[in-house]
Amino acid sequence: MCVPVVSSDAAVMAAVLLDTAALIEESGAAGLSVTCSCDRARILVTTSAGGAASRAALVAALGGLAGAGRYRQCDITGENPAAWLETAGKAGGTVIEVTTTLAVRAVPGGTLAAGPAGERAVIGAGQQPPPGWRWVTDLDDDPGEAA
Repeated sequence: MCVPVVSSDAAVMAAVLLDTAALIEESGAAGLSVTCSCDRARILVTTSAGGAASRAALVAALGGLAGAGRYRQCDITGENPAAWLETAGKAGGTVIEVTTTLAVRAVPGGTLAAGPAGERAVIGAGQQPPPGWRWVTDLDDDPGEAA
């Protein structure tokens, strides 16, 4: 019988997969997509896991199990504004990154953005919101009126 030799890269990848699987099993979460590399795993909470609030709760729960702090919203500006939630922690010896996408609120004339004090304004296509502002997403309760 011939036993194949496992490279150290394969052993590291197997450890990443085991750490990630243990975290997912502990969470009881479903609706996830997992991508692993040699030193980390990225867990995407997909839309099959539910609406934005359910996905945000899963990002927080998985991040919490991985010892992460709070999640944060990240935004992309430009012609196709986008937003997502992300957090990162560790499970075993593996860095675990957890994300989910958010739908930004398109309104006549552009995209709705929120300022630090809760004010809202329509940002024209291709324009950037002022510093400290973020896109209004499907996590926000009321789309509100533009300022």
